[in-house]
Amino acid sequence: MPEALGHAWIHGETRKSGGEPIASVNPATGDTWGGFDEGGEEAVDAAVASARSAFQREWGRISGGDRAALLLAWAARIAEEVEQLAWLETLEVGRPIADARSLVAQGPLLIGYYASLIPALDARSEGAVRRPRGVVGAITPWNFPTANVLIRAVPILAAGNTLVLKPSELSPRSAILLARLASDAGLPPGVLNMVPGSGHAAGAALAAHPGIDMLAFTGSTRTGQAVIRASASRSIKPVTMECGGKSPQLVLPDMIEQPEIWPGVFHAAFWNSGQWCAARTRLLVPKGGLDAAVEGLRAAAADWPVGDPRDTATRLGPLASGRQYETVQGYREIARRTAQVVPLSAVPGADGFYAAPELALGAPQDGALVQQEIFGPLLAVQEYGDLDEAIRLADDSPYGLGATIWGADRDAADRVVAGLSTGSVDVIAAPAARPGLAFGTPFEPRKQSGFGIEGGLAGITAFTTPQAINHAG
Repeated sequence: MPEALGHAWIHGETRKSGGEPIASVNPATGDTWGGFDEGGEEAVDAAVASARSAFQREWGRISGGDRAALLLAWAARIAEEVEQLAWLETLEVGRPIADARSLVAQGPLLIGYYASLIPALDARSEGAVRRPRGVVGAITPWNFPTANVLIRAVPILAAGNTLVLKPSELSPRSAILLARLASDAGLPPGVLNMVPGSGHAAGAALAAHPGIDMLAFTGSTRTGQAVIRASASRSIKPVTMECGGKSPQLVLPDMIEQPEIWPGVFHAAFWNSGQWCAARTRLLVPKGGLDAAVEGLRAAAADWPVGDPRDTATRLGPLASGRQYETVQGYREIARRTAQVVPLSAVPGADGFYAAPELALGAPQDGALVQQEIFGPLLAVQEYGDLDEAIRLADDSPYGLGATIWGADRDAADRVVAGLSTGSVDVIAAPAARPGLAFGTPFEPRKQSGFGIEGGLAGITAFTTPQAINHAG
């Protein structure tokens, strides 16, 4: 593993930080395999100064077309390094290598999409023009290391801003490699800076920094609340938040006996071992539908073996850290006290932070399994009587990120959609159909899942500000 990937990338070069390094642990084995810098306040100061310089000089002066060309050159470099980025995800957070390759390969497509939107930012509307915010700070989580960085960085840079990003302390190396590839592609020094480190040091310093003009955060709701408080401690700045989720998937009566739905239901709940904010970890089925759900999900689990993430046959790897493993184990204990637990598969006989998918049948609506984000492979399954009860149960959550409805009855599905306070809803009318990536569809998290528009032209416009120009005389 290149040592440079453990240090900050500031102004187009490696910057080492003092102090004790943070240890990296391989989640597949539990072994320590290296360390990386605790960036801290000094590194954040340097990165913000570099980003300000680049914004006021090279990056702030080039045309939108030139900005798009540089981003596309970055996309080309990422496409050449898919294998290295994928292996970094496997080593750092236990993502199965086949899945990592597939997801990382989508990165260049995302960049191409946002590059294509840059000309739309030049359009004048109602006497105002869109200007970049300036120096944007971003904090990203560990569950999709490459994708999380690109989802945050690309619209920010495409809008003409410069960026200081703090990746998760579980997965800094892919972020640092992405910044190095951006410099290789010709992005000017200071446009994209990466500062590794812990949340309480590097993250807190970035959130509170008065030189940051806007802040974008992705992570848990609890951490998001701390980030909001820190962001206003020394200066007022706009903030976007994509936080936790406890998203429902609801099977309508006309779909419960369709066996083709269960691979999709399983994927929506257990992909990445349930470690994603939009995981559909609450399943609502019509009364009498529990047996069909259990049988269908057991059959689906056979195609999702849990095992060594380095094996291309593995579809579910370990949880990303010992801390996350302990968190999930705590919820499993709650499940054994308050619900009927149904294991769907087994874990390999190996060291590491492995947890197999499980169902919790009949979990109480006001209990932790239904109301709290677990971020692990545990699906709460409940029954509903009629559509009104289904809507009430589905929307009874502090979160409002996403939802999935399985049903061909369009009128019933529309009623459910109208009753949900969520940022996005997948309506699947054909049993074997699956939702796909939609770069161009904007949405905004609701409730405790956050705020700020993501995706599409609205998502890139969010990182600009209107400047009114009035000509007189």
